[in-house]
Amino acid sequence: MVCRKCGSLDNVKNGKVNDVQRYKCKDCGFQFTKEEANEHSEDERNKAIALYLLGLSMRSIAKLFRVNVSTILYWVRNFAIANYEKPTPQGAVVVELDEMWHFIGSKKQNSGSGRLIVALPMNSLNGNVGIVVAKP
Repeated sequence: MVCRKCGSLDNVKNGKVNDVQRYKCKDCGFQFTKEEANEHSEDERNKAIALYLLGLSMRSIAKLFRVNVSTILYWVRNFAIANYEKPTPQGAVVVELDEMWHFIGSKKQNSGSGRLIVALPMNSLNGNVGIVVAKP
């Protein structure tokens, strides 16, 4: 075993995690496990990202590729950071709603809402609007 941090060959066994042997480097103290030969290729990662963009859930993709769901999230997030710019909001419309009170069922307790809501119009084909509610 070669330490991935300093390249030393002076290592000792240091317990197990999920039935995987851990090692500790005597020179730098770095703890590591044996490197897996089951690395996923760039082609497999791109297939997983394409499946996600087509609407398949991360859990389903993780089952297909036999990886953790967080691994799929990591692949998608890194792909998005590398290939897309984060859009900046253009403007906001502030709408203030008045309080509305009503009775719920047969209870004589009233409940209502009266919060400041900010609507962010988006330039999209389906007319989506982002709504933000301020905490009281």
